[in-house]
Parts: sequence; structure tokens; C-alpha cells
Amino acid sequence: MKPLVLLGMSGGVDSSVAAMILQENGYEVTGISFRFFGSDTESEKQFNDAQQLAEKLKITHTTVDLRWKFSQKIITYFGNEYKAGRTPFPCAKCNPEIKFSALEKHAEINGCDFISTGHYALIKRLNGISFIYKGVDPDKDQSFFLWGLNSTLLQKLILPLGEFTKTQIRKIAAEKGFLQLSKKKDSLGICFTDGVDYRDFLKSLGVFSEPGNFVNPKGEILGRHFGITNYTVGQRRGLGINLNFPVFVAEIRPDVNEIVLAEYYNLYRTKVGIKNVQFADIQEIRPDKIYRLKIHYRRGLTPCNLNIQEEGKAEVHLLKPEAMIANGQTAVFYDGERLVGGGFIEWSE
Repeated sequence: MKPLVLLGMSGGVDSSVAAMILQENGYEVTGISFRFFGSDTESEKQFNDAQQLAEKLKITHTTVDLRWKFSQKIITYFGNEYKAGRTPFPCAKCNPEIKFSALEKHAEINGCDFISTGHYALIKRLNGISFIYKGVDPDKDQSFFLWGLNSTLLQKLILPLGEFTKTQIRKIAAEKGFLQLSKKKDSLGICFTDGVDYRDFLKSLGVFSEPGNFVNPKGEILGRHFGITNYTVGQRRGLGINLNFPVFVAEIRPDVNEIVLAEYYNLYRTKVGIKNVQFADIQEIRPDKIYRLKIHYRRGLTPCNLNIQEEGKAEVHLLKPEAMIANGQTAVFYDGERLVGGGFIEWSE
């Protein structure tokens, strides 16, 4: 009897080719799609695509409505983070708390042996522990988004696309007769804002903030801002103030409704505080070891030392100063190609 895999399907090329690869590797596949946001009409095409692809691949498929849960946990979090002067990273919260949690739950309900998605990353076992590794395609590697997955879930997770490049995946789709699917564009940006500027999306949620003062690092008033929800650390454009030299948002102070503007050199930090830290194997973390820190999906890695503290917190010492570190964003740690853990940025200095 073939092992049964529950595959998260979006109707796109990645999850569809993942189904093909799983089938070729001897698994029986059943597909599931989750409705996270949007009206029935708006999401109908996406799920029709997933259903039609499942039929062509001769696999069963079901759709589960998670809109209420997604709204309560992710969209509410998104608005609250901006109100608190932080820059949220919804993917890092959604993956463990919504998407993979639901996959694991429905796999158990349906008697599946494994779960799978179309993420570009690898799962490898080391000393009996499952770790996430970077995918082979450096332009598409998505390990950065998966640090919140626990070790129990990783034991059941199969990521078939990690050994391929995006170009190879599109080629496979075309060779299998899915030419239109192979040309389907990748989704970009925050999925639930549907291309709307995040400020307008916040307004649609009823999230507003009062105007306040721009100040320099010395606390001297430079002008007025439109409300802290309209800004993020590192921002230069659209500040609403014109000085005689380029300035950036260096800090957001929600308690006094101030935004600190400074020249770029003032944005560099050498120490970062992390909360809600999760490690694949906390016993292996050593303060004298050099890890690589990634704080933006499209930015490179920074060497650092890592000191674990109490209550799910850690302090990171950067061996090379890093700029534009925003509270609320994700900090992810690597040991070579292996992801060792991550958390949310609480402070930096």
C-alpha cells in the first residue's frame, strides 16, 4: 500500500508539480486547498483551478474555509503590529499557526502518513532530528518563511521542490502537458491585501493613527508626521517632510507618538533582541559559534553570535553592523545551509 500524502494546493505551478513529483516517487496524493480570505466569488477561480488540476492528476481534492480563523489570527495581528509601531511579517505567523497547523490536523483526520507543500526548501535528518535546509535555487529558497515549524511536524513534512530550480519546475509542468500552468505568474507581496497599498488596507480595517512629531536623534522636532501606521524603519520615500539632506525612518516611538528621522549611517545596529524564539535543536546553540542571520528575504546573511535568554528570548550580536532592522520583522539563523531557528525582532541598538 502506497504511503498517503496530504498536499496543500493553491492552483499554481509549484503545488501542482509537487503532486506530480510525489506521484512519481511512489506516494498516493490527496489535495487540499484552504480559503484564507476574500469573498466566495473572489476565491472561486483559484479553487476551481486547484480542483481542475487535481482531476487531471487523478487525485482527490477538498477545500476548507479558514477565513474566520485567518482574520482573527493574522489580519488582526497585522493591524495591531502597525498600531504598536512595528512592521509585521504575516507569513512567519501564518505558516505555523494557520497553514501547516491545518495541514497537520486534516492529515490526521484523513489518515494521511505525510503532509507536503510546494515550498522551495529541503528537509534532512541529522542525528534523529529533522531540519530545514535551503533549497537549491538561491532565487526561490523559502526556508526563511518556515522557521516556526516544530520538530514533530517536520518529521511528517515532505518538500519535493527543494531539489529543483523554478525554471526546472516550469519545464516539468510544460513537459507533462500543463503548458498554460507553466506560464502562470508567481504571486507577489502580501497575499491578503490583493495588491492594495498596506496603508489603504489598514484604513479598510479601521486602523488609524494620530499625527505626531518627526524628531532627530537628539529629540529636536523636525516637523509633523501623518501617524505611525504610515511608516516603517528604513523608509525614505513618502515621508511628507522635505529637509536639505536625505533622511530615513530610524525609529518609531509609539508611546510618545514620535518618529525619529536620521541619515543612513544612524540606522546601523550591532545588537538585536529576539522574542518568540524557536530552534530546531536548542541544545546545539552555542554562544561562541558563528551563525548567519537573515532579516530580509532578499537580503544577504550577516555573521553573528547568539545568546539564548529566558522566556523564549535571545540576544544577537552582529559581527558586521546591519542597517534597517525593523521591530516586528523576522530574524532567521543559519548554520551553513541548515536553518537552526528564528524569532521576531523586539529591539535593536
